[in-house]
Amino acid sequence: MPKPTFRKKANNDDSSSISKFSNEKIPVGDIRKTQLITTFGVGSIVDFKDDTVIIASTDDWDYNPNDIEEVENRKIFNENLSVITDAEYFLMPRTTQSTNSFSKGKNITSYVFPEKLHCSRCGNIYDFRELDVKDRHRCPQCKNNLNASRFIVVCTYGHMDDFPYDWWVHGGKPCPSGVKSPRIKMVNIYNRTDIDSLRLECTECKTTRSMVQVFSDNALADFPCTCKHPHFKDPYARVQYGCHDKMRARLRSASGVYFPITKAALLIPPWSKKVVNCIQKNYSILKNVEEDKLVFTIRQVIHDQNITDDEIMRSWKTVKISMEQKRKRSELSVYEDEYSILSKNENENEDNFSSYTATIPQKYKSYFEQIAVVDRLTVTQAFTGFTRITRNEANSVAISQYPKPWLPAVELTGEGIFIRFNKDKIAEWRNAHSSRYKRMKKAMEDSKFINESFSETYVMLHTFAHLFIREMSNVCGYSAASIREKIYSEINDKNEVKMCGVLIYVSSSDSDSSLGGLISVADNEDIFERIMDSMLERASWCSGDPLCISATKQGYKNLNYAACHDCTLLPETSCESFNCFLDRASIVGLPDNPDLGFFK
Repeated sequence: MPKPTFRKKANNDDSSSISKFSNEKIPVGDIRKTQLITTFGVGSIVDFKDDTVIIASTDDWDYNPNDIEEVENRKIFNENLSVITDAEYFLMPRTTQSTNSFSKGKNITSYVFPEKLHCSRCGNIYDFRELDVKDRHRCPQCKNNLNASRFIVVCTYGHMDDFPYDWWVHGGKPCPSGVKSPRIKMVNIYNRTDIDSLRLECTECKTTRSMVQVFSDNALADFPCTCKHPHFKDPYARVQYGCHDKMRARLRSASGVYFPITKAALLIPPWSKKVVNCIQKNYSILKNVEEDKLVFTIRQVIHDQNITDDEIMRSWKTVKISMEQKRKRSELSVYEDEYSILSKNENENEDNFSSYTATIPQKYKSYFEQIAVVDRLTVTQAFTGFTRITRNEANSVAISQYPKPWLPAVELTGEGIFIRFNKDKIAEWRNAHSSRYKRMKKAMEDSKFINESFSETYVMLHTFAHLFIREMSNVCGYSAASIREKIYSEINDKNEVKMCGVLIYVSSSDSDSSLGGLISVADNEDIFERIMDSMLERASWCSGDPLCISATKQGYKNLNYAACHDCTLLPETSCESFNCFLDRASIVGLPDNPDLGFFK
């Protein structure tokens, strides 16, 4: 496999080589390491030029017999993310580092899936194990190129398998010819591409059956779930747990086949300090060092003579307390810590975090308490699992066959704007309009897609973030898909810290996220005011109105009110809640009730 065809990065270390297991390990393509944590994570089906594969589990990510130090260099520590995910540390994907443009790497393992291949010329369906490895892309009969099967079956507990062509043709019964595994052929009777024209035919008994009803909800009700996890080395490793869910037919490229679950946290003081991070990485060794030799030993590890002995000891005590009291904090406390740091007038120039307060435009001073420029930002994003069919995290599939103390993650750097809203204004709006969102809360409970931060305030802040990102993408040059959000909202009245802010940021593993576009907007009150004016003007009208603005049942599981692709929705890489819990009316009001809008 040649070197990555993606644009080169400064460190030339941002792409992972994907190799598949058939009878031997064969390189098939490249994926950016950030994609391995999101779109093309473990359990996803990826179409490369010649092969279609499923990304394998992370079981061998922390094992490199040829270079143990290489594994250590990929470790990431983020205290707040450890609290959220219960992982001891995080591990970046292994990436190709060779400077030889003709070298081949085998960094990340994948497996052939779907295992059924189809010939579009003669219609024959083969299992990949029948084929010669050297000629694995050719039909043995007509020598035409073989393509991965379009159809697979999945269940809501994450099991996935090839579509049972033999079972479907024969209605769940054995082939009358007595052949155990008859050859099945897929024919196109009307020479069209739609499902109505596809029929399956058994070449042994000549039985045929249309595919037209295959996507109906109960089409495979009598087909038992195979309990297969094809991303595991042993795909039936957990078959003993059983599964009583019904299988459903899907196209392999359908969006519902794979929903990645990610968690992210800022690297904030004191954890953003270089000395703290270094102590975390070497804690297992340093905890055995005698106290009178501790400062000297830590100084030898960090190689920085400018750090004082007092700072080293303060950092050591911080890490030690964290390690000894691991997992005693809640996810809410992490958000409160981040909110508290972001709300400071100024954060000194740390190694991984820096911010300062900008001027609020006079026109919006009654709505905002603070606008902060985050000119240096580090975010750790971890991949915790995935779901299929539904986004119910209770059905999350494990990404490793064996338990691991870590999760795959990437560390991203960038810049951002933090906007803190006026608490009194928020309270006034919430008390006046909280009843409007009872139906949305009920829809959330019925859907089992639970957002623990849900409240009427969250809906308003979340909608503001979406509208602001859409407007910013038109002004600062970043695509909407590259700008992300983080919502800080109070959950109930018992919290000591009342959070009401949004962080809009860009982050990536290279320098593209440090172009200064967001900083220049937040630093200039005239530009910020024009952006706000334009945002509110655009939000007041959608091409889907009046249907959109009056809707209370839109989006996934009816979890949106006035929000559609024309006015509010973002690429899912930008949104922390899968484009749910949005209502444009919470910002600009309704035609017959303008007071509903926060910016009325």
